Amino acid sequence: MKSLEELQDLLLDEIQNNLNKKVVSESHDYYNEYTGYISVLLASILEKRLLKDTDWNSNRWIDDSLLTKLKLSNSKLSIWGIMIWGVKNLNKQWTDPFYFEIEFKIENEKFDNYTFLFGDLINHEISYEAFANNRNYWDVDYYTTSDWSPVERNWKYIIT
Repeated sequence: MKSLEELQDLLLDEIQNNLNKKVVSESHDYYNEYTGYISVLLASILEKRLLKDTDWNSNRWIDDSLLTKLKLSNSKLSIWGIMIWGVKNLNKQWTDPFYFEIEFKIENEKFDNYTFLFGDLINHEISYEAFANNRNYWDVDYYTTSDWSPVERNWKYIIT
């Protein structure tokens, strides 16, 4: 089991090795196949932070994430997506939206700052089956512009 710091270092490596303006500017339903292990590393980091810093139930586990939108600027990467999670000893999974933002400094190859926003206070999780039948559930109806401003949603968990 990797530590939070090891996972963060791995994520930074994956970002540096797999993301560039070409990948980010392309249009995809999901970016997972173009971004290496970023989706699973985000899921692992979020799970560790939820267990450490919030009231997240320890019987819950996060499986993976679907990356639905990416935005890359000089020193900031923003990722919107869907987290897929389950409960121990149950054969069912649920989905919740997330937003991840990282500011980094290439010269020292370290995280400068990151924020995770996860879960919607007003619109509770839905089953993976319901999500599979409506893949736009967490995105289309929640944002007023194509910029998908994360402040337009009431987030359940805010981790900085």
